[in-house]
Amino acid sequence: MSDRNNNLSTLASTIKQGVDTKLKDLHTSTPGIIVSFDAATQLATVQPAIKRIFVTRDEDREILVPSDLPILIHVPVIFPRGGGFSLTFPVKKGDECLLVFCERSIDNWHKTGKVKEPTARRFHSLSDATAFVGLSSLVNKVPDYDPINTEIKKDDGSVSVKLLANGDLEIVADGDMTATIGGDIIATCTNLDVTASSTATLTSPSIILNGETQINGTLSVSGVTSAPTIAATTSLTVAGKEMHNHTHIGSPSAPTGPQSNTGTPV
Repeated sequence: MSDRNNNLSTLASTIKQGVDTKLKDLHTSTPGIIVSFDAATQLATVQPAIKRIFVTRDEDREILVPSDLPILIHVPVIFPRGGGFSLTFPVKKGDECLLVFCERSIDNWHKTGKVKEPTARRFHSLSDATAFVGLSSLVNKVPDYDPINTEIKKDDGSVSVKLLANGDLEIVADGDMTATIGGDIIATCTNLDVTASSTATLTSPSIILNGETQINGTLSVSGVTSAPTIAATTSLTVAGKEMHNHTHIGSPSAPTGPQSNTGTPV
């Protein structure tokens, strides 16, 4: 009976050792560091960030030897995408990511985008990694993280779009803002305040202002103008003529009705 128990114990121990050894080659997910990225193919070369530990023996003493996992090539980078839309961002050397290893070979699917049989009989292999760029270590955490609002931004804060919890939209840009729109821009708001430190230019075949329009500063109008009433608090230039504190009734380009001046006539 004792020999039988010893044999069963040895068998169980051998099976456990075999399973443990196999599990060490079954890869699920691990952090990685981008070595290079090809924007044309959207494939990256990635160094797994967790070393593998090998055990050697010196007589009765175990020696742990850490070793880098091999650099992975042709790793698809995953961007948020769906329904004909996508969110992309630059991927650069040194960016951190989460490597996820697919359970079977992805080569056939990756080439065709269709349901295909695997090209190899491997499972959870290093060869079938994909990369989610964005996983961060503590030393590379997102700077100035906003715990309340939703934000898309550059890490240095020079450009950001923030959806505030109170319903406001906040846009910050140290540089220029350029918009190319094929259709209309329709904005409905309570107040619209636009401040330009240099020149504000609005070009259109037709510009329509509905409602009371107040201009503080200098207004220069060239060409044919038509308005029932134009009021300026400082100075107004119409068709090359300057008017001060002027209220004009009728068409400025071809006055026909009575006029009133509160300032110096020209």
